[in-house]
Amino acid sequence: MTNVSVITDSVAGIPREMAKQYNITVVPAAHILYNGRNYTEGEDLSISEAYALIEKDPDRFVTSAISPAFLVNIYRDLSLKTDNILFITLSGALSAVSKTAQTAAEFFGQESPKTVIRVFDSKTCAGAQGLITLAAAKATVKGMNLNEVTEIAQKVKDNMGYLAMLDTLRYVYRTGRMSKLASRMAALFSIKPISRVSKQGTLDYVTRTRNREDGMNKMIELIKQESNTKALHFWVMHADAPDIADQFIKKIKDNFDCLSMTNSEYSPVMGYGTGRKAISVGFHPELILPV
Repeated sequence: MTNVSVITDSVAGIPREMAKQYNITVVPAAHILYNGRNYTEGEDLSISEAYALIEKDPDRFVTSAISPAFLVNIYRDLSLKTDNILFITLSGALSAVSKTAQTAAEFFGQESPKTVIRVFDSKTCAGAQGLITLAAAKATVKGMNLNEVTEIAQKVKDNMGYLAMLDTLRYVYRTGRMSKLASRMAALFSIKPISRVSKQGTLDYVTRTRNREDGMNKMIELIKQESNTKALHFWVMHADAPDIADQFIKKIKDNFDCLSMTNSEYSPVMGYGTGRKAISVGFHPELILPV
């Protein structure tokens, strides 16, 4: 049996190869319903197919929360391999996944009292959540116990930065942050807002631009302002826009000493609110962690 099993949701953008290498279990952040048909993200609906559906008719693309029963089944399977589970979720201020994970843990605790399930709210999302999850998973490979792995996740979380830029405001109404009419009107002006995740896990507006190049440069400037060093770990994510992500990564490498760089795609669960061509970056400095 392994010491600790790490779970995260699909918003973290963990690539399949990485999940396999570090034994990370990735669960859907939500179920997807389109035109009356249910889809499971990553199984019967690819990321590019999901974005094509969003572009075709965003109003028919709907997400629904995963149920505690769904997660209880995940816990049950993992309990055959370990007595300790760490579930790193996206921010509870942005989604119900954290709350659902905790409810499921309480249910499963009655069935299997020996299984310890710790739900860790990352207070962030996307690549920043991915970096926290990766650090925790690497700690499990070294044989660390649940408390030690949680301590590492907390330390990375405490030193994490996250910035995101939308290419359009057309789909923002799906998040409830803007009315449908307002988002469509704003889209006409090609406004590209830049946001950061606060320490409380909320997505807060920082500034805006009408030019993607200027937006990327502004994000570089903001990273420099938020960091005390140029030596950083980075995780860039994109919404079905690999060329844009590559362009942004080049700018990062031109301005920073990249200790590591991961590039992955947004989950469609995020994409339904961002639309195509959105980009984001999570970053943190090198940390002195228990060996």
